[in-house]
Amino acid sequence: MKLQLATLTLSSLYAPHRAIAQSCTGGAAGSFKLKAITGACDYATLLEEYTRQVFDMTGSTCGGGGSTLTAKEDLDAKLLGAYPAASSGEEAGVMVCHEMYDSQNITPFVNAAGKSVDPTNLHFEQEFYNGGTDWQEEVE
Repeated sequence: MKLQLATLTLSSLYAPHRAIAQSCTGGAAGSFKLKAITGACDYATLLEEYTRQVFDMTGSTCGGGGSTLTAKEDLDAKLLGAYPAASSGEEAGVMVCHEMYDSQNITPFVNAAGKSVDPTNLHFEQEFYNGGTDWQEEVE
């Protein structure tokens, strides 16, 4: 499954009992958004984009400067704070992907063309696939 131009928002506030002792300050304080994610929605993609778009960004105090905290540790702490039922960062990443896909608007096929209000009437769609609609007119 491809994830095109999705936006992922997570709160970076996490429960104190799951917190990692951070030797850096700021990292990704507050909320953040991962934008223009392409490819499969999985933990590896989330970690790669988090590292690129948040952790290693100019101005981040964790991405460089002698910090011992890794992007994976930082993301895992944030994911586990947002999804306390998860037992690992990877499991929480799967929960993020499921929640993101499950919350998307779904347009039933019969409504895609917007030509019929009756969900059982696929006449326009059949004509389209047979090449008989005004959508196939050649225009120069």
